[in-house]
Amino acid sequence: MKKIYTILGLTSALFIFGCSKDIGNYDYAPGEVITINGIEDSYTKIAAVDKITLDPEVSSTEKDADFECFWGVYDSRVLGTLVIDTIAKTKAIDYLISQSPKDWTLVFGAKNKKTGVSKYVISTLKVGTQFTRGWYVLKDDGSQTDLDLFKSSVGIVPVDKVENVYSIINGKKLNGKASLFSFQYNYRTNPTGVYANYRALYLMSDKDVSVVDISSLKELNDFNHLFYEAPATKAPSIVTWGYLGGNYVVNDGQLHSLYANLATNTGHFGARRIKDGVNTPYKLSKYFMMGSGIQQNPIFFDEMSSSFVSCVANSTVLNLLTDGTGNKIPVNNNNKNLLFMGTKSGSPYTGYAILQDKSNPSIKILSSLTPVSPKLTITASDTMKVTDKIYNASNYTLNLDDENMIYFTVGNEVWSRNLSNKFEQRQFIAPAGEEITFIRHRKYAGTASGEAPFKYNYIMIGTKIGANYKVRMFTKTSGNLSPDPAVTLDGKGSVGDVIYISPVNSTYLNNY
Repeated sequence: MKKIYTILGLTSALFIFGCSKDIGNYDYAPGEVITINGIEDSYTKIAAVDKITLDPEVSSTEKDADFECFWGVYDSRVLGTLVIDTIAKTKAIDYLISQSPKDWTLVFGAKNKKTGVSKYVISTLKVGTQFTRGWYVLKDDGSQTDLDLFKSSVGIVPVDKVENVYSIINGKKLNGKASLFSFQYNYRTNPTGVYANYRALYLMSDKDVSVVDISSLKELNDFNHLFYEAPATKAPSIVTWGYLGGNYVVNDGQLHSLYANLATNTGHFGARRIKDGVNTPYKLSKYFMMGSGIQQNPIFFDEMSSSFVSCVANSTVLNLLTDGTGNKIPVNNNNKNLLFMGTKSGSPYTGYAILQDKSNPSIKILSSLTPVSPKLTITASDTMKVTDKIYNASNYTLNLDDENMIYFTVGNEVWSRNLSNKFEQRQFIAPAGEEITFIRHRKYAGTASGEAPFKYNYIMIGTKIGANYKVRMFTKTSGNLSPDPAVTLDGKGSVGDVIYISPVNSTYLNNY
């Protein structure tokens, strides 16, 4: 859009880029009367869904009038000089709404080029949002990442879809392959010049990250403006949060933090945290676990030293953990590679990790993790057999707060493993030609009024079929998947992550 900066006063016509803030339905020359019909006093539209499609009738008392026209949108609540966004320079308009949700002023102007006489009509444009409830799919085409929205206005099953909604709103895609969502209910920044808290959604690819206002999907900060000083390498792998307003980004294996509870918080992440007093090199894995209770902070894994580490909000160094009672594997310098780590329960805070021995890669161990800072207890170490299905698995997900099970993929099959008795069972076979790219366990049980139709508890399986994706969502009984999915999402690309957003929920535990 072209921005037109107007000046105060009525000495120049609005159409030639001069106007007063008191824009009205005025004629500016007594000898000629211009009439405009077909424009209503008010319009209510949904951003990125609805269009303004109008073709008003314009006439003049002057014969052979030759009109040039324009349409613009501005915020009438702004004090001082107006800023008008020109959205069309034609009489007819067919414009997809991209403004943020609030009341705007829509203005149409017509000028007789032969006489210079102009006429302007204003309307109220009420822009609503479709973005605060529904399924979001973070997907990529192999080199760029975008977002699909599946709207669910009356129940958890979606009724409509908006493809590529991120690029529609922001005019760009993210570079790289889709990886992970993270939601923050109080992200503080100042896109309007005044600091305020936003319900924000982080979209992350392996080469970029964007923070958007969930009410409008307009970008609040991109990678280059997310930090006080942007890292030279764009390689984000984790966005998460912890106790006391700690927000964390891992980029290129280095941890950056934001202390959200600080009064001077500006929404910018600080410099990389050092590991210790002598600045020992480290590189964090993309896998992590997070809790939801008091004094519960994320657990990361340093791939260089083979050590588990943590963090707190108001520090410049990583938290080095120590062994809990009866550890089967040392917390620090354990000579292991991390194949997977995830949260089993947000509170009490527990998780699991799959570790592979560096000296003997044939040894793979499934271990439970219980953090109680500054200790991390690693117990229930299950050394996998080569004949176990999980031994050659990928795409893991834990049953969050539910049955004591882990799901994983082997080829085009999804299997489960009971973490108590090691029993493995095949749960799903992808149809021929489909490649499994993604599995997650997601659940929502909102207790607010009116949320009952939106409750769900699904195992999600994402597949790729050529250039398209399919996400099947299964209910489960005692950990076993139902024969048929309860919800299926279809679109273009390959899935990195799926999240359900509700306007009344503020906590989303999300990791790989």
